[in-house]
Amino acid sequence: MLSLLDGNKKLNIIPGETSNLIMDSLSRNGFSDKVYYVNLKIFLNTIFKELRNNKFANLTSRKKILIKKAKQIYNKKDFVSLHKVLSLVSSTLFKNNNPTVINLQNENVIGLLQIFPSCKIIHMLRNPLTQINARYLFRYRSPNNYNGVEFSSSFYRNYNSFKNAFLTRNDKRVMVIKMEDLTKKTKIEMSKVFKILKVKINSINLKTTMYGKRISSNSNFKVANTIKRVSKDFSSLTPNDLYIISRIKYANNYYPIKKMKEKKNNFLFFYLRHLGFWGKKRLKSYNIFKLIKYSIYSVYLYFLDSYYKKRFIQVENI
Repeated sequence: MLSLLDGNKKLNIIPGETSNLIMDSLSRNGFSDKVYYVNLKIFLNTIFKELRNNKFANLTSRKKILIKKAKQIYNKKDFVSLHKVLSLVSSTLFKNNNPTVINLQNENVIGLLQIFPSCKIIHMLRNPLTQINARYLFRYRSPNNYNGVEFSSSFYRNYNSFKNAFLTRNDKRVMVIKMEDLTKKTKIEMSKVFKILKVKINSINLKTTMYGKRISSNSNFKVANTIKRVSKDFSSLTPNDLYIISRIKYANNYYPIKKMKEKKNNFLFFYLRHLGFWGKKRLKSYNIFKLIKYSIYSVYLYFLDSYYKKRFIQVENI
């Protein structure tokens, strides 16, 4: 989405994925919409790390200016609002009054609307079967990767995403768009996006760009040079995964998810999948020493997976 919005001169685009920006700020600041001065440097570093990774122009000089301005707005105050800090970041980076777009990867739409009541949110959804499958492959395509809780926590995150989409369905500040529709009907869906932003769409917004330039296939930027169709594969999901997904009740308002009878978590299925013998596009290892190591971590991941799923079922039943 961000690479399609890029290139429009009426929008300011902060590149990349500042995925944990809001959540990290809230957790460090007592889960309020205040940014305490002692945490300001950490907050700014989160943004500037992403800007540096995406080769944002004149970054060093702009960072110095931003830090100087930030000290002025605090002016012996312990904190200022999160909205004020982000406004300062935007005005320093772009020096105009255009709307600024940030990719947050945060499904807590209701909370974002409370913190930023004048914002517009484009809430992207994807079929939970293929999305959770993609999340699994992202973390565990190779058995060499055995850390992290992204996959196990993705069931609740999907539930929360669909719940927020449903509860804000009548809010004019929020537009829900399905990834499958965006890839198949790009012009129609992007026209809707620009309508809610109250900005005129240009032909460049139907192609992926970075800083207004087309992305080449050998580019260092982590942006696809074409709009790819969403994969329909969910072969890496176990019967228990499919059962848990069928419990994401709000998803049925957007996708035809079949109800399933309860399937208990099965260590054998889990173990074979982790070794790469379950699902498409998997990498395998036949090294005996590595297999022993993977087996030990599979036990740990299995119990972690069961714990997160149990928590999800408890929340879903509230």
